[in-house]
Amino acid sequence: MVSISLQNACLDYPLYGAYDFSLKRRLIGHLIREPGEMRVIRAIDNVSLEAVSGARIGLAGPNGSGKSTLLRLIAGVFPASSGKVAISGNIVPLLGLNAGANLDFVAADNISLLLRISGRKPTQKIIDEIWAFTELEGRMQRMPLRMFSSGMLMRVLFATATAFPADILLLDEWLSVVDENFSAKAEQRLLKLVETAAIVIIASHDQPLLRRTCNTIINLDRGRIASTTTLDAAGHSMELQEKRA
Repeated sequence: MVSISLQNACLDYPLYGAYDFSLKRRLIGHLIREPGEMRVIRAIDNVSLEAVSGARIGLAGPNGSGKSTLLRLIAGVFPASSGKVAISGNIVPLLGLNAGANLDFVAADNISLLLRISGRKPTQKIIDEIWAFTELEGRMQRMPLRMFSSGMLMRVLFATATAFPADILLLDEWLSVVDENFSAKAEQRLLKLVETAAIVIIASHDQPLLRRTCNTIINLDRGRIASTTTLDAAGHSMELQEKRA
């Protein structure tokens, strides 16, 4: 069964070289923990979350509230500092399309690399299908990615990241494809992924979007769950659970 389970999960970032004993440092000291000589700041603080097939979860909150960091914790980009994180199912994390890419490698080798990172075997047929989706000239497969324009780079990375369906789809905002001529095609593909995924978690500032797309909205505040709202099919609030520290 596809599922996500976080139990009292915390994530601490190390602060290298942060040796400031100023008044400001003392005033914010309650946010900073010092295990031994290593100073850390808690980015995700005691978050518990359960999701099964059918869950469409929106993560809301201001910049710095922990939305993107929580997605990366679920994706396995960052290991939890404490608590438990258990994931069952294939994850496609669309959190930053250039993650894992090497701009000095040619496009075809980058596609192979990214497929291997996601656990897929990069056969020539799959690579050809991905390249066909980009609508770029065939000769460009042998060019380093750093020679691509931002729009062409986005085409390659988006086509690769969305080549296979996902059990669990993680989205950091709606992806904006630089090339306007490619955006409609990309949006159709992305919506299909959303429709077919068992679990979708979206981090966004766009409340109307979250209400159209999700059945639960989690509001984050400084890495903590401040409240959870359950929505009906029309996007209306059914239940609001406050969870204060």
